[in-house]
Amino acid sequence: MKIFYNDGYVAPNHSFDTTRKAAWIADAIHEAGVPGVELVDPACFTGLAGQVIESIHDTEYVDALRTGEPEGLASSQGFVWDEGIWEMALNSTAGVLGAVTEALASGSSAGSLSSGLHHARAGEGSGFCTVNGLAGAAGHALGLVDGTVVVLDVDAHCGGGTHSLIGHEERIRHLDLSVSSFDSYAAAGDNRLVLLARDASRAGFDRRYLDELDGLLDQIPDDAGLVVYNAGMDPHPTISSATLTRREDRVAEWCSANSVPVAFVLAGGYTHVMAEGQLVDLHMKTVRAFSSSGSVPSDEGALAAEAVQR
Repeated sequence: MKIFYNDGYVAPNHSFDTTRKAAWIADAIHEAGVPGVELVDPACFTGLAGQVIESIHDTEYVDALRTGEPEGLASSQGFVWDEGIWEMALNSTAGVLGAVTEALASGSSAGSLSSGLHHARAGEGSGFCTVNGLAGAAGHALGLVDGTVVVLDVDAHCGGGTHSLIGHEERIRHLDLSVSSFDSYAAAGDNRLVLLARDASRAGFDRRYLDELDGLLDQIPDDAGLVVYNAGMDPHPTISSATLTRREDRVAEWCSANSVPVAFVLAGGYTHVMAEGQLVDLHMKTVRAFSSSGSVPSDEGALAAEAVQR
């Protein structure tokens, strides 16, 4: 399984989990020697990434990310601007596009150590999200598959930025499981936002969480050609570590059993509520779940791979 990463993901001077943890996970993958996992530089996708970013974000905002002016817009996601901000946005988006390409080519799983993707709007960043890599990847995938593209978002927070960019797309299904009302929205059409409030014991809440996950997996249509999975670990500590392990296993097993290619990214998870090592261990659950599951390439996946190569 290929996972995309390079040093551009952590290029900003601003030190925060979203601008640093990709390197921590890359180091952990190297040290752990996860069987079947290969870290791949997404540099060959940066040209495409620039085009995708420009297609979903306003010109003024993209220019601000490149130049730092106007300062308020360039730093609207919450990071002090420097040239590394654009380098991060470009390479992180390239990684998501690389994961989409590889997942379709293999008919199985691929990932990118990208995070900070689902709050950004067309004209500004938000909530530590600089550009919306989920919307960009899903929109790009529409040209590569005949069926539905699914964005499955299990970050703790709602993906209102993603909704604002793809909520109108009939061939994209946006399924969102959240435990925080930040960036909430009214889901349209067949899209779903499940917002859980803690109103039970830990064990009871964990069971509800997995039940709601199963419900969203049941909402994935039969013609799904790709799942873009935003695998946030920030539901912890509200949701237990053991339950998040089961969540990752269930998503990986569902995609494998239904032969649906999946491109996953890291999403949220923060050291203000846990130690760095614990956060790394949580994100490694995603890596291990998808690396141990396999799927048989579908005809659609093979055709999409040919389209990517052309």
